[in-house]
Amino acid sequence: MVFDKPFLTYEQQIDLLRSRGLIISDDKFAEQALSTLSYYDLINRYKSHFMNPDDSFNEGITLEYLYNFLLFDKDVQSFVMKYSLLVESIFKTKLAYTLSQYFGVDHAKYLNANNFLSSIDALKFTDIQLEIIGYISSDKVKDPTRHYKLHHNHIPPWILLKNVSLGNSINLYRFLIGNAKHTITDEMIPSTQISFSDKVDFISNALNDIRLFRNSAAHNLNFTELQVKAIYRPSSSTLYKILGNALLKRKKKKIIDSDKQSVGGIYGCLLSILVLLNDDYLRARFITDFLTVISGTEPAIQNQLYGTYSQVTAMPPDIINRFGQYYSSLMV
Repeated sequence: MVFDKPFLTYEQQIDLLRSRGLIISDDKFAEQALSTLSYYDLINRYKSHFMNPDDSFNEGITLEYLYNFLLFDKDVQSFVMKYSLLVESIFKTKLAYTLSQYFGVDHAKYLNANNFLSSIDALKFTDIQLEIIGYISSDKVKDPTRHYKLHHNHIPPWILLKNVSLGNSINLYRFLIGNAKHTITDEMIPSTQISFSDKVDFISNALNDIRLFRNSAAHNLNFTELQVKAIYRPSSSTLYKILGNALLKRKKKKIIDSDKQSVGGIYGCLLSILVLLNDDYLRARFITDFLTVISGTEPAIQNQLYGTYSQVTAMPPDIINRFGQYYSSLMV
């Protein structure tokens, strides 16, 4: 059998790339790049943006540019990973506090089905409950839950949630009922301009949005082109009400189409993180850290990279100005 994707040495890969029009000025650097970041990540991951349908490269594309573009993408992914973990911690802390406040510190009580809806769409609460309880009972349980299982007479929610996935933690919130759900919802989004149901939808969608982008980054999937379906996106109107007009633009009282598209991608994830940080100091840190990623150490190169990156990801090209304006509003 003749394989259509045969093994190629690094030298053969370099020859193939040159034959397709990629500018390679330093073979030693090219071999180092291909042997560390891989052919797929450097070339195929972004081929729809840098290559023609016949697999030839756009005019003027260099291997060095593709290398720096990939590193820039990894910088953004690392930034999202950092702040998604912080949002997860904030959310789980508030969820654990609420569960303890209303239902106590014994998992048999705070996971009691009477505290939750029985089902949402095709998902049943008992499936989530059994998965969590099954984990506690198994030999695979990890610390800190394992320590409490072995050395204490109960496992409080602020311990258990350390070992519960973000997905199941979101589900616990979605299924929660009564005053407990109102309490955590208003803790996450204190705004009185937004209805309770809109807050619930936003929190659920925003957390899932953040989870999707974080998983994409963690598992080296196609982070840049990830677009969340419209029905699962964080609401652009809710984002506007919370964050104001610096970050989302409106025309005739409606969010402009390009910004609606942006909310379906990485920009929606970034704005969701900003909302759920729910603290001006953390939001200011978020802005300064992100602008550091954008500016980097060589402003001319970084500006060129972000120009391309904004096209690939549908992020606003004027993001530096938008974040700068938003940062100024935090300092008032």
